[in-house]
Amino acid sequence: MNPNLQAESERLDNCRYLLDVEDNRIEVNEPPTLLKRDYPVRDRLTFQLLNPERASRLVFDNPAKLTAEQILNKLQAREPVSDTSYVRFFFPYGDGQGDFIDAQRGQLISFETESGDWSVAQGVVEDGFLSFVVSCYNRYVIETLFSVYFRCLNIQSYAPAGLTYVYADIRNVVGIENVIKVFPIQKTAAVPQINRFFGEPTTVGVAGPVRLNWQIRGADKGQLTPGEIDIFSLPAPGTDVALSRNMAYRLSITGSGSETDAWVNVYVQPPEIERLDYDPSTGLANWHSRYDNPLRLGLGNEWSAVEQSGSLQLALPVKPQLTLRADGRLYREAVGLNLQGLTLERPQRFRSRIRVYAGYVQSRWTWVTQGAATVSFEITEDGLLWHAASADASGTFEYVSDAPLPAARLVCTKSDGSTYPILRLEGEAAEWIV
Repeated sequence: MNPNLQAESERLDNCRYLLDVEDNRIEVNEPPTLLKRDYPVRDRLTFQLLNPERASRLVFDNPAKLTAEQILNKLQAREPVSDTSYVRFFFPYGDGQGDFIDAQRGQLISFETESGDWSVAQGVVEDGFLSFVVSCYNRYVIETLFSVYFRCLNIQSYAPAGLTYVYADIRNVVGIENVIKVFPIQKTAAVPQINRFFGEPTTVGVAGPVRLNWQIRGADKGQLTPGEIDIFSLPAPGTDVALSRNMAYRLSITGSGSETDAWVNVYVQPPEIERLDYDPSTGLANWHSRYDNPLRLGLGNEWSAVEQSGSLQLALPVKPQLTLRADGRLYREAVGLNLQGLTLERPQRFRSRIRVYAGYVQSRWTWVTQGAATVSFEITEDGLLWHAASADASGTFEYVSDAPLPAARLVCTKSDGSTYPILRLEGEAAEWIV
């Protein structure tokens, strides 16, 4: 950088055509031990070209169509660049208080432009500065008040907090006098921040764990609870957790004497069979489960794995019962449908929904009869003795027990005293307890 231009401090700040729009401030990592961590503060600065008069035209020209890399090579070789417009930024490089970035992280920063009309040569260290050259590929005319942004990204500064400066050398731009613009930059100690903390996925069935991910900055300590996991002891920012119930996880971090936290909720989705039907006119059964929990369809004594939604052509078995089972972490669910009752001249609908929890079973039966003079809904606890539980023509009966009931049945009589076929629904096997 030309030392003669640096000395002209009285007039350097009078350039109104280039503005720092990031509040002249970046955050730095403190203490220096954070160099060993994988959670540095990554800050940025943005500079914007202006045309405050608007009546005049600011023209960036490049008659030889030089790239920014070619311009930089010429400048380093002390060759004149007199007919090509460019802006060259200088960032102090070192580990003192006035330095912008330190030696370990300095070359990781990058420079980009908002528009594709511009070329950038990035990251050349020269005379204690990290230098970037920005130029247009052809010709760029600025007539509006605000124009293109130039962004310096991925700033990772570990030098102490304090005041430093960025310089911009503006050259050969029509409407702007050749000048160096000085930008005072205040470096402040980073406040710990949790940029992102989320579960992936946020709701699970029975397969696979939940991955907790986070992005933090400005922290030298962090803990995930429950579990009291030191996040800095993990090989990467994230961990898998296994769920047996809905959970709330807290991520807390500290740095520079401050603390902050964030929460994420993850849920165990229950199995929920929304539909199990049979059409005797077509012989077609169909089903649908709200979630993608593993499903098994049972017809008589035959079982097979099925998709979340589907249909199947059936031939009535000796035991005319269709059952759909869904696995889950909170409970398992089985929906049963008596097929024989649907084939009668006056269809009788009889179904069950059994939820098997850890240690107990919740059973629910529903029925809708037609043309029956009397109705008796009955349950058995041992498979031998039957107990009448309801005489309603249509109804619902719920029962909670330590183990699944062996069966339930629906006994209906006609007005002439004859009986309909007894409709029976088997319970779930005891070994199906969660």
